[in-house]
Amino acid sequence: MQRQGDMATPTSDSAATPHAIPGGLDALRLRSFSHRTTALADLERIALTPSGCVAFQRELGARGIEAVLLSTCNRTELYWHSHGESDDRAVADALARLAEPGPPLPPAAHRDARGTAAAAHLFRVTAGLESLVVGESEIVGQVREAIENAEEAGDAGFFLPFLFRAALRFGGLARAETRIGVGALSVASAAVQRLARALPDLNEATVVVIGAGTTGLKAARHLVAERVGRVVLLNRTVEKSREAAAGLGIAAGSLEDLPARLAEADGVIAAAQVASPLVTPAMLAAASRTRRAPLVLLDLSLPRAIAPECANVPGVVLHDLSGFEEVVGSNRAGREREIPRVEELLARELKVFEARAHESRVRPLVAELRLRAEAIRRDEVARALARTGGADAEALDRVTRRIVDRLLHVPSRALRRGDLALDAQHAGYLRALFGLEGERESGDPDGDD
Repeated sequence: MQRQGDMATPTSDSAATPHAIPGGLDALRLRSFSHRTTALADLERIALTPSGCVAFQRELGARGIEAVLLSTCNRTELYWHSHGESDDRAVADALARLAEPGPPLPPAAHRDARGTAAAAHLFRVTAGLESLVVGESEIVGQVREAIENAEEAGDAGFFLPFLFRAALRFGGLARAETRIGVGALSVASAAVQRLARALPDLNEATVVVIGAGTTGLKAARHLVAERVGRVVLLNRTVEKSREAAAGLGIAAGSLEDLPARLAEADGVIAAAQVASPLVTPAMLAAASRTRRAPLVLLDLSLPRAIAPECANVPGVVLHDLSGFEEVVGSNRAGREREIPRVEELLARELKVFEARAHESRVRPLVAELRLRAEAIRRDEVARALARTGGADAEALDRVTRRIVDRLLHVPSRALRRGDLALDAQHAGYLRALFGLEGERESGDPDGDD
């Protein structure tokens, strides 16, 4: 995949061509901002909460653009079905507005891809090859949630769910047929490892987890497994934190308890989806009046739940997603030998997906061609039977059906196998050639009526 500064645009606008076959894989577009290309501060500017994702997709949907937004703690990616240059410009403008106010993001902050390359990227993402922690499984749930939310909102159309389901199948296959996910760290477990290195004795420590979502609960489970002295789970909805905490045997509370909990904590892991920071320098300064030991903060949120300025507060050590290189590096080193096996599997499965995508694209044309032929056949059979008084109707029906099947077998097979080009112009030629435009003929052009 090539990194590009500007979205490459199609050579023609298929929306302007009547009767064009839906673009399928050829119309797939991707713009990706991730930890591989984008600075954390810039990632934070374009990160969206679930409600923000829905609003963004609806904005594009109002313009007739089918799209799915994947937003996680280390990536914001938009996949969309493009009808041409105007769609691509609209998407680029909408994504640029996410970074406002502030200067435009640098061109190198994103990667663009289209067609098979865009599909391959999503397959890699779902397999964990593009994750901050290679092979982690959290991304599978995040990809599934992204497509389900887009489908529920009616923003995804037909092809994007087809693509995302295929990517999810590949993610499961990669973990079943290789060892890419065996013993893999998650971001949450990496955070607990970092915390264990920073605190002298986890067994005597008090750790506050902010957020009862997937990542927050994973962090809490890892803390319990590490036999941390005391774990407190805080969440905006206190009922959710209490329900989750009860199953883990830990304490629970609401975000209103945060100032008091900071005064007694040795460590804090924040994994909450928020519009603005929950932990501020002023809050930490107030808590430090009653505490003696250093406070270790780990922020797994994007946008960040702990203000970056908290690192300047005396007695506070702050780690965010950009500070996991050491843990992530050892994780990647242990999985390097599995990556080629996943890549080999990806090449195989991508060919299968391309074939299915092409077949799904031509299916409407093949079906329409057969319906057209069948309508003509029935008309001619009815006319022949009317002339002969209905003699041997079964034989006539059987022989004409066989003639149609044999005539359509070769072109139908060629369409399905991809032997024929199916861009907008060629699709128009095929429709005109087989009489699929306009009204059905009445009468026999060569007959004697």
